[in-house]
Amino acid sequence: MNRRSNKILRELVLGNRQNVTELVEKYKVQERTIRADIKELNDALEKYELPAIVMDSDGELSVGTGDKPDVCAFERFICEHTFYTYYLSKNERAAVLVMILLNAKGYITVEQLKETIGVSRTTLLRGLPEIKKWFEENRMELISQVHKGYIVNVSEFELRKGILKLLEVNADDNEYETGYCLGAFWNLLLHQMDKLNVYSDMKQMIIQQEEALQSFLSDFSFFEAAIELTLIVNRAANHQFLPDYYEKNWGELKESSKYVFSSNLFAKIKKRYQIEVPSSEVLYYTECLKRKSYLKDKNHKENALDIRLLIAETLYHISSCFGIDFYLDFSLYDLLIAHMRSAVYRLQTGEVLKNPLKESLLKEYPEIFQIIRDNIRTLEEYIGGAFSEDEMSFMVLYFASVLEKEKAESSKNSKVRVALICETGRGTVQFMLAKLHTLDEMIDIVSISSVHNKKEIRNSKAQMIISTIALDNEELPCVAVRSAMLSRKDLADIQRMAFEISEGESAAEQSVEFDIVNPVDADIQGAFYELLCEDRIMVDYQAKDWETAVRQAGRLLYDTGAVDEQYIEAMVDTIKEHGPYIVIWPGTALPHADRKDGVKKEAASLVRLKPPVEFYHETNDPVRYVIGMSIQSAESINQALYDVMIIFGNEKTKQMLDQAPDKRSLLDAINRLKTVKR
Repeated sequence: MNRRSNKILRELVLGNRQNVTELVEKYKVQERTIRADIKELNDALEKYELPAIVMDSDGELSVGTGDKPDVCAFERFICEHTFYTYYLSKNERAAVLVMILLNAKGYITVEQLKETIGVSRTTLLRGLPEIKKWFEENRMELISQVHKGYIVNVSEFELRKGILKLLEVNADDNEYETGYCLGAFWNLLLHQMDKLNVYSDMKQMIIQQEEALQSFLSDFSFFEAAIELTLIVNRAANHQFLPDYYEKNWGELKESSKYVFSSNLFAKIKKRYQIEVPSSEVLYYTECLKRKSYLKDKNHKENALDIRLLIAETLYHISSCFGIDFYLDFSLYDLLIAHMRSAVYRLQTGEVLKNPLKESLLKEYPEIFQIIRDNIRTLEEYIGGAFSEDEMSFMVLYFASVLEKEKAESSKNSKVRVALICETGRGTVQFMLAKLHTLDEMIDIVSISSVHNKKEIRNSKAQMIISTIALDNEELPCVAVRSAMLSRKDLADIQRMAFEISEGESAAEQSVEFDIVNPVDADIQGAFYELLCEDRIMVDYQAKDWETAVRQAGRLLYDTGAVDEQYIEAMVDTIKEHGPYIVIWPGTALPHADRKDGVKKEAASLVRLKPPVEFYHETNDPVRYVIGMSIQSAESINQALYDVMIIFGNEKTKQMLDQAPDKRSLLDAINRLKTVKR
């Protein structure tokens, strides 16, 4: 089973229509590939005595003879897959390796990693640089030591955040929608964290506690709570606890009703598993429960945490419609969450943000627009308002960006198409195919023919040839193998050529790589630049915390006559009251206050921090850029906010701003963005 065949089976088991022709288009593969997937599934299903997948004359697929499938039986079949029966893609393998490293107790060697996921040492080592880079980007350190292996250097709190995020972004929405776990990859990820195999028990314990206290979690919150509890129990079994200071900081949580919920759970866990859990862990889980959404919350309209969860659910639904897989791409996932939260805030406060690209986006991506419209209705009903076409077009922009990036990655990581030429019989060909199966990750056999049938090779759009006889004057790269037995040297030659072809295409595609928002393609008018001046910029300011950073941004506005002095404290008070919602992008905060708090004129200040500071935002910390804003009206500031979003929502642009040595250079860099010609 692979991710594609898993998705096909999952949809069929849940009763959703599947057609071979449509699957060919959806997954961009040949029909024989889909048929091979179905055959492989049926062979495995037969061993489990489960109904086979059948196909009618129109290519419609169904499970068995039409009776409703036993979903639980199929769930067991899917969840029993291992790394030796489920074929990991490159991205899946990277995500699994990260999960293994995060959950390792002490050092883990390359040999242990190789044995765990069942790949060659070469394949494993080829992917490690990318994994190390991921740890760096997520502010973790992957340490390697000769003769000992690898270990992740990070606090217990941050390590848990990484594990939970990895499970969150790769979750199968059927888990919380239907209660069935039908994603083999997600289940493999879960098992790396849940070595005790207690996840199902934890769900049942939470259900019992819900009944006892008559406090019922929403489906998505229940899903999160079960994973968090499973993680705590597994960490506790290994004596991997949060530091004691969490108990001191969270002492007031003992007054919460969720503390009773948490305490009762851990009392039962201690009795059943003989696992001692310190009070700091009970308080930690109490905090987790406080962040959840409950079905009988009378004040839900004011509950920002409910909105966060509902946004996450909405994102899952939209991503599922598009078939988006995030794997280790936390930044894109967080970017979408952050943007939708900003959109909700604007809707609640009546602010209007115009999108100059709206018409072109709606014209180019009508399907994305419709899917977003269909899936945000629940969110709109919850907050009591409807998103404008401008707001939805921003959502279209981000989902289109994710899809374009996935398309580029898919193309870059696609297999090399191979034509196989053999002068002997079909038995020999089948033997060669069996031997070439070891290179399935790199090559796809698209043609099997004799040497004289060059037309078939051309029609197959092959990129290289493997031949048992020497060929002259071939237009395509060719590996002439020594015999149909395919020695190790033959396989190495084939692998080397396929890698060279793949790398060549990747290098060509890098020149047109799709960024989240490419400043060259963006319509930046310079409204943000017009609000700045050199005296309202500070470079590499050393703030001791977020309050001093915000006050410095406000001080720059005050010193240049844009606001009264009271405005500075109002900026800080707004964050204390409403939380760090102003951290709109990873590394970027936009503090402001109300016009009545002392706005004299519209202006912006820009403070680049060194080092960055924590604003205690859920996903976007630490903050490097603080943009102070004094706003007269939402309408007049629209274009400036749009420019801010385009500039600071783009990692390449921020890297350029990072390199500016002084405030004059920083201002000039922002000015150059508005003069970019398409």
